[in-house]
Amino acid sequence: MIRKKSKTVLLAVILACNLTACGVALENRSFPLSMGVDFKDGAYQVYYGLPDLSGVTGQNKDGENQKAGEKADFYQGKTMEDAEKDFQNSQEDYLDTGHLKVLLLGKGLLDHEEAYKNLLHYLEEKPSVAGNIYVFSCSELGDVMGMDGQQMDSLGDYLTGIVENRPDSRAQDQTDLQDLYNAWHNGEERPVLGEVSALDDKIMLNQE
Repeated sequence: MIRKKSKTVLLAVILACNLTACGVALENRSFPLSMGVDFKDGAYQVYYGLPDLSGVTGQNKDGENQKAGEKADFYQGKTMEDAEKDFQNSQEDYLDTGHLKVLLLGKGLLDHEEAYKNLLHYLEEKPSVAGNIYVFSCSELGDVMGMDGQQMDSLGDYLTGIVENRPDSRAQDQTDLQDLYNAWHNGEERPVLGEVSALDDKIMLNQE
């Protein structure tokens, strides 16, 4: 009886911690579904695709009906940690990366081996970032991330839908973050990434 009660209490504590991010309430967190990372002039440029939660839930902050993804702002720093701090210093909400669905990597990052490896190390140290999120390359990162909240509610959901919901779906062949981790640790060549581009007001995915 005592053991059963202890397990119940432990489960309640874990659940409470998850729901509040160990002290941060749900309404005070930002939930990006997509993240874009590039490396230019010795600094990381990081975009967070924040969905329009007010449109989904019917609620908004301070009576305003704004889409969080309306601006393709990027946050930068010499390290990924610095870029994350740049976000936190300019946003009122806590950054919760536990719901990421896609990761887009810019050409500058992919061409810089050390920056690329440091990004993988940063992400691997974040238990909230799942290894099964899809990874794409993108030569026009700012343009693509700028469509998040403009042409679609969520770029993360949109790209996931392209991969998984088509009659000729090749989801099993799509590179995910764990594939990048495995290649990195095994000293293997980086897996091929599908390329995302912006064409007029559309997002295009080229899967080789």
